[in-house]
Amino acid sequence: MKKALLLATLIATCLTGHSQYQLPNPGFEQWDGTAVTAEPEHWNSFATSDGTFAGMASAPHHYHRSGGRPGSDGSSYLTIYAKSVVGVTANGNMTTGCIHAGGMSASSSSNYNYTKRSNSAHCQPFSGTPDSMYVWVSFYAASASSKAQISAILHGNTDFKSPNEEYDPSLYRAKAKALIDRTTTSATAMQWQQIKAPFIYTGGSSVNYILVNITTNANAGEGSPNDSLSVDDIEFIYSAWLTAITVGGSAIADFDKGVMDYTVHVDDLDAEVNAVTEVADATMAFGRQVVDDTTMLVTIDVTAEDNVTLRHYTVTLTTGAPAVGIDSPSASGKHLAVYPNPTADKITVVADGTVEICNIEGQTLLTHPANGQATIDLSPLPSGLYLVRCGHHTATVLRR
Repeated sequence: MKKALLLATLIATCLTGHSQYQLPNPGFEQWDGTAVTAEPEHWNSFATSDGTFAGMASAPHHYHRSGGRPGSDGSSYLTIYAKSVVGVTANGNMTTGCIHAGGMSASSSSNYNYTKRSNSAHCQPFSGTPDSMYVWVSFYAASASSKAQISAILHGNTDFKSPNEEYDPSLYRAKAKALIDRTTTSATAMQWQQIKAPFIYTGGSSVNYILVNITTNANAGEGSPNDSLSVDDIEFIYSAWLTAITVGGSAIADFDKGVMDYTVHVDDLDAEVNAVTEVADATMAFGRQVVDDTTMLVTIDVTAEDNVTLRHYTVTLTTGAPAVGIDSPSASGKHLAVYPNPTADKITVVADGTVEICNIEGQTLLTHPANGQATIDLSPLPSGLYLVRCGHHTATVLRR
């Protein structure tokens, strides 16, 4: 993820309105040098601030760190920290825009981050409408009540100022704000957590730019010197989930968006199958495959706005023996779950007791004990539709 879309972003300028779905350099892997004032590419600190007091504020409040969050395939991350400037706590601050240092008081309205469209290094063109922001953080603060903050604001074709203009819905489209509690009580011990924040679409502007701000305290001038926030892998999430599937006009009972496979008994294999996406900008593609005279396989491919995120749902329509829905092992309250379905050979059965694999006429072909979960090899059986039984519970599975 760390380098995805980087090349396309590097050739874009603020005047072209280049369409993007993820931030460039979201894992802080690329930096513009090795000096202490070096900044991560596409990000800006006090070192490149403007305003009356820019010279006073230009001392670095950030570090280029080696390593990364758990499971990272990258080699570096960002740490920002608060420091005392003329007896006033100056929060650590990093932005995709430009820091404007215009007032002596930390809370002065003359101090803000903004999209500076006249400078391609201080603005981030963007046209996607993400659903959530995920980010990895490790936060140390002297006070347990301190809260760091990462915000992302989708806004129109203006030099949007944060926080000054965050309450004017004519200027922005959506905001995502992650408030971060202290994750570690040691200034030298990292404790990473992944934070998730939804984008709230309450504004009325177009989406031309995104302004992302990272700070050691949600309130200007609060917190303590040396409070530090480490950040890695900012990712925007685009939904490709369904919220409902209907067969012949009736909704599938106990539908769960995380369960990808269902079996439904119908009177007519040509029964219409429809679905509802979680967000309006996702698209669906339906497919139908005749398995035999009693079975129809319906597939629903859901593609998110980013054209990368994809979910694949399967509905098996059968006019044979009535069957129950097939659920993943994460579905709660189920006494029998079978996956994957369809399968090429092996299935996993979540059940307690003896599991029977039967043909569609109900004749037992295989038996297997299951104490919570078992893997059963169907490769000795020919392709076709089978019943999976455990006690009074039955599901169907299609072996291709």
